[in-house]
Amino acid sequence: MIACEGSKTEPAYFEGIRKSLRLSTVQIKILPHLGTDPLRIVEAAIAGRQDMKVDKAWITGDRAWAVFDGDEHIANNPDNWRSALAKAKSQKIDLAITNPCFEFWYLIHFRDHLAQIDRIKTLALLKQHVSDYEKAACLYPEPLSLLTTQAIQRARKIAEQIQRDQLAPFSNPCCSELPELVESLLKLAT
Repeated sequence: MIACEGSKTEPAYFEGIRKSLRLSTVQIKILPHLGTDPLRIVEAAIAGRQDMKVDKAWITGDRAWAVFDGDEHIANNPDNWRSALAKAKSQKIDLAITNPCFEFWYLIHFRDHLAQIDRIKTLALLKQHVSDYEKAACLYPEPLSLLTTQAIQRARKIAEQIQRDQLAPFSNPCCSELPELVESLLKLAT
């Protein structure tokens, strides 16, 4: 079960994976939410998981994920950010955080990028590889599926650099735990 910050990009991506891999027995539930507040997204994941338990749709081993960006949330409302992380940890909600934006995950399918980057530059670089990119566009399976392994490796390389340089866990750039979420979906198809 996945609760997303975005109402277009992230749901289109995860729904694209679900359809492409024919994960008919897997329920990827994109939860509705009110805005992009990380704490609300974590709370939506908690509520969605609880609803699934009540409906007996939650199976042992299922995971609840909250997917959101770090960019402006870390800078503009650090208390809310810390509350979201703490609540996710205490409630066993897995986090997949991109910084500055989800499109950074798309970008590293095509190229390495280890330096800080903002949302505008991310989109500009992505458009060098997907010239007609639009936020609501689904890039899975094409053109991303054949490049997913490289993106996972690049995201791990970024995570290693963050750790080596002793930076904050969700520094810019990052795709924290997104590779784990994507790999778990890919494994369900095998």
